[in-house]
Parts: sequence; structure tokens; C-alpha cells
Amino acid sequence: SSAMARIILSLFFTYGVLPYQQPVLNNEDIREIAYGNTSNIWVELLHVNSHQGSSEIGNESAELVLADQLPVKSEAYLTSNMVDTVSLLCNYPFEQVGSNCYYFSDIQYSFNSALAYCVNLTYGNTHEVSLAMLDYGREEDQALLDAVTAKNNTFWVGGKTEDGTQWNWLDGREVNIQAPFWYWDEPNEADNKCSVAHVSTESDRRKRSYLYDSNCGDSLHFICQVGKITCPSDFRRIGNHCYFKSEDAGLPHLPWLDARDFCQSLSAHDGYHSDLAVLGLPDQDDYYLMYSLAPGNQNYSTNAWFGALAETDCDYKWVDGRSLPTSSSYWFYNDPWCGTYDVVFISHNEGHNRTFLCDNSGTYPWPYICQMHKDY
Repeated sequence: SSAMARIILSLFFTYGVLPYQQPVLNNEDIREIAYGNTSNIWVELLHVNSHQGSSEIGNESAELVLADQLPVKSEAYLTSNMVDTVSLLCNYPFEQVGSNCYYFSDIQYSFNSALAYCVNLTYGNTHEVSLAMLDYGREEDQALLDAVTAKNNTFWVGGKTEDGTQWNWLDGREVNIQAPFWYWDEPNEADNKCSVAHVSTESDRRKRSYLYDSNCGDSLHFICQVGKITCPSDFRRIGNHCYFKSEDAGLPHLPWLDARDFCQSLSAHDGYHSDLAVLGLPDQDDYYLMYSLAPGNQNYSTNAWFGALAETDCDYKWVDGRSLPTSSSYWFYNDPWCGTYDVVFISHNEGHNRTFLCDNSGTYPWPYICQMHKDY
């Protein structure tokens, strides 16, 4: 039963063992786990096999087998109730490789059909999905190629050429022909205008994956990658986050509390909420972000409300609950004024063309910056 399935999973993740009797999960059990109220379960060992119609939990791994082919947008794809796999960073059926989330297909398509399949996948209705791309950084690229080697297969990735000489990734970046990930004599065929990640098996000792060119019409497996977040219409994307600037919308200036109320009233994606903007998130480039969000420029100075406040003297916290130390280099040189002011604004100093955090009483009507935050 579905209740028994949850008990078994609880025993497995709590004690690392399973009862001697191994229950068989039917499709209803699987769907209840996937779509029901168990989305907080961390299914650490999850393997999908779309070619079988039943599932068993074994002694060494927890295996859920879906009877249907991987659902796409037209099917009830796992969105807000997705089961997390491998780590809490990636939602089923994607798996984490390095710091990115990928889906390695069991089916085979041409390059264009594979791209369409990836684009049609949803990731909580918040992120773009496309064929996987490299050149994000050697460590991340090597992690993906190592995963291809482990799967011992050939996969489409998102590199293409129109003239046989200039290669580009699907996001427009140039594919570096000098990068070490191409096989030593690749690309080498003028008619092969799409890229694959392929395992070279010259010897077991040298078994590794490289980029090759291939005919775009070949039917091959493919890798889909979760890309940048998609922002609501009122927000704009900077990096992998969504921001709303009151000045961009031509809205009147507000005191801090009213500005926060407005930010919290903005609509956000399912699984997200809107609040004043913050710094210090793991995937933020804070200094670039401060410079991008600051309402001034090198010709004038101005301020905008930001998402931090002091609950007690000098105990500053971001609106998501994280600490904002007074020792942080984000602060202006003589801020914060502990015990005097209790909310934070971002300030651009035109004299030095620098952006800082400062504290204030919160009563001044100023511009404000909102951000789409992930629910926890």
C-alpha cells in the first residue's frame, strides 16, 4: 500500500536498512509518492526506468519505476510537489552533476527533436530547460563529461554550427575550439553541424568523454539542462534571480515598511514569494548585483530600500532570516549606526562610483528593490 511504501522509505532513510520482506509498489503507490503530500521526502537513491511497468525496493537502493514515458508539459509534470533526487538542489527526473541539474534521456531523437523535447520540459514553471551546454567553467564541464563516461553512451549537447567553421552554443556563446573537451581531431566533418558528448573507449585506462561533431539528423540520446530562471513579467532577471525596481516601473517612492508591503504583494511563481531584495545567496554575484541594482550611476547619487533590518541593536538580518554581520564589506565605511537606525538601504556614491549598504530610520520615501525569493 502507499502507507507501507512511506514506512519503508522512512526506515531506509532513518536507519539505512530495509525490512527483510520487500514490498512491491504499484503505479498508484508511485504516483501518490510523486504527486501527493510526500514532496518533503529526500529520495536519495532514485532510478527511473521508463521501459518497465513495475517497481521494487531492493536491499541496496530505492528504485521507483514509472510506467509512463517521461511526462512533458501536456502531462501532469511534477512541479510544486516534485520529488528531489540526488540532492535537494535538483527536482526529479533531473539529477545533480556538479552544481547543475541535468536529465539524461533514455530515448533517442534527432538534434532538433531533442532540443524541442528539452524545451518542452518544465522545471517548476520557473526555469528554462534546453540541451546541455559546456564552457561554463572547467570544473563544471568536466563533471558533466565524467557523468557521460559513467553512463557509457553518446548524447546530444547544445552546440551547433551553420557554416562548419564557427560553432556556437544555443545561448549564443562561442564554442571554444581550443578548449580541451573536443576530441583531438574534432570537429572534422563539414557536413556534421551538431555536437555530441561521446565516450572514447580506446582503452579502459583512458576511458573518457569528449565533444564530437555529428550529423544533426542522427537519432541519439540527449542531455537536457536546467537553465536560468524565468521571471514574471514585472521582474527582470539578473544572474539567476528576478528583481523588481520601483524606478523602472515609474512608481512613487515609499518609506521602508510600505515598500516591503508592496514587494510582498507582488505575484511570484509557485514555490516563490516576493520581498525586498537581499545579498549573500550562494548563486549571487553580490558586487555585480549591487552595481546593477543601484538606482544611481557615476553621474549622480541616490538610494533605494533593501531587505535587511535590525531586530535589536546591531543584530541585522536579511528578510529571509540570514544574518548580515556588521563586519561585512558591503557596508559603507561608517555604517551601520548601531542602535540609531534599524533598516537598510543600498546607496550609490557618485563621487567614487561605488555602491554600499547603509542603515536608516526607514521613514524617508525612497525607491525600492524587490526580489523573488524561493519558499522554504
